[in-house]
Amino acid sequence: MAKGIEVPETVIVVASRGWGGGAARPLRELVDRLVAAGAETAVVADAAEAARALVDDEGAVVLIDVDDAARGLTTPALAAARVADIASAVPDAAPVAAAQRPAAALVVACLRAGAVDFVDLGAESFELTAESLSHAARKRARYGAQKRALGQLRTMVEEMLKDLVRTERRSIDLEKQLQQKSARDAGLPSDVEAARDPVVMVVEDDREMADFLCDKLEEQDLTTFAFVTGEEAVAHADLMSTRGQALDLVLVDIGLPGIDGLEVVRRLRKDRPGLAAFLITGFADPSLTARAADLGVVGFVLKPFDDADTLVERVRGEAAAAMARTRDHGYLQRIKARHERVLSQYRLLLADLEK
Repeated sequence: MAKGIEVPETVIVVASRGWGGGAARPLRELVDRLVAAGAETAVVADAAEAARALVDDEGAVVLIDVDDAARGLTTPALAAARVADIASAVPDAAPVAAAQRPAAALVVACLRAGAVDFVDLGAESFELTAESLSHAARKRARYGAQKRALGQLRTMVEEMLKDLVRTERRSIDLEKQLQQKSARDAGLPSDVEAARDPVVMVVEDDREMADFLCDKLEEQDLTTFAFVTGEEAVAHADLMSTRGQALDLVLVDIGLPGIDGLEVVRRLRKDRPGLAAFLITGFADPSLTARAADLGVVGFVLKPFDDADTLVERVRGEAAAAMARTRDHGYLQRIKARHERVLSQYRLLLADLEK
């Protein structure tokens, strides 16, 4: 390093299209002097290559030649675009722009586009240029320190929220247990959801088939309800909602008399957005598949059943997953109600961190 002159450890130079021509001589001389002063210097052709180098080396600074030396012409808009390409790709880049004898409009455009300084290659001394680059390096180092500090703060806040959720879950579970005990002691029904098996509703117009499916499901510790029409199923589901009773999955025949299987799923989902659904059908129908996908149906069951045990296992898994989602949603809704102020502050902090 030259005595008394501070230069960054690494300088990435984004050269203009005229890098090989005589008009670029001041920039080539600057690169040579930076190398002589101890800076590891690389010349690249475009912003994308510079951005990759900056990401790989947090201590590097970038000098952007905004002269179009190949034509002897540059414009503020073109220059600003070169700077903006770097600033948008690497927000903490702290780029320095450079040109020979730039007009004031060119300098202003580059500074507005994100450059932290502007070097006049035709007038400024090497010492002043080195100081501009060192200033950019210090600024980038501050950006990096702030980014790391904000990342640590975000991690800390997220860990605090996780602790809050764990504590609130234990509190909610205890409240449920106390409420259930009080209800039992008073001889009253409790509307608080206790530990339970998944609940499945079977809607199949063939009563024998409905009973067969329910028997197989109950062998796997599922609670079941069976109906032969969609209207009956929807009416009973509404009654279950008023009583605070759970329903995790519906296994429904698409070709029901009256309202069809898709309409049953649509109506049941009105109060239960997390409800899982399987459709029973006698044939594969692409249009049906598309409509079912829009409703979020998780699977199809083709009649006749080749393997009832595999079907029951699939249904049990989906019902258990839906029950877990419902439980988690209930936890989060209660936690949100209790701590809306804390969560609002967290959202504001998170928005600041992501700027």
